[in-house]
Amino acid sequence: MEDYREPVGLEGRFQYHIECSAGDIAPVVIVPGDQGRVDKIVAGLSEARKIAENRGLITYTGKYKDYPVSVTSTGMGGPSASIVYEELINVGARVLIRIGSVAGLQEYVNEGDIVVPYGCVRDDGASNYYVPPNFPAVPSPDVYSSLTTSARERGREIVTGINWTHSCFYKRDPEYFQSWSKRRIVSLEMEASALFVISYLRNVKAGFIGICYANRYKQSAGTKVDLSVKNPRRDVIENSVKETIEITLTAIKKMYDEDLV
Repeated sequence: MEDYREPVGLEGRFQYHIECSAGDIAPVVIVPGDQGRVDKIVAGLSEARKIAENRGLITYTGKYKDYPVSVTSTGMGGPSASIVYEELINVGARVLIRIGSVAGLQEYVNEGDIVVPYGCVRDDGASNYYVPPNFPAVPSPDVYSSLTTSARERGREIVTGINWTHSCFYKRDPEYFQSWSKRRIVSLEMEASALFVISYLRNVKAGFIGICYANRYKQSAGTKVDLSVKNPRRDVIENSVKETIEITLTAIKKMYDEDLV
């Protein structure tokens, strides 16, 4: 059995997939799945410089309010994202915060809503290789608190609850979605539970904040599932993405200020 209290043996080395070495990244890294979201996050940083781009995994390092922050894209799904999380930790990441897209699983979770879960159902395709099925997937209390406080201070309402990290975007069975909705799961996406498990095992902090792009509860209420997603660049989404980035950067500053990094 692996002992996650022990070094992995790759610490400080050049990392094969993300092509980063020790000193390339900040202690806090924002980890969006979408490569297209990297530029939007980097726009909020000063002195940002591109570190690497390999296999769609893009890394920048800059500053927010004089505090160092990096951004690395992970790609879609737990298996891809878990590689990035591991390699970032190998070269010095101490806090990983995912900014991503979710779909609502309760009727009240609307497009453009911001979701900050306090736990995940583990169906990510990667974490079962690390831990047994009854191992939980939860964010760091420090990161969760910083994100929710940052949102409240901006007057932004958020949805919180348990998120489902799943592995099959185009599943056609309505019950696939409805079964977790019946258990009061608020949202679904594809990477967060892998992030929470790996970060906990590697003794770093992690959190997740997501923007709702569609409501799968409503789309799976009939005999067939509507698997469509409206234009992801429509105003209600773009405005929430912008605000989510601002909430995250403010939360990062709060963590630095309070010596939580």
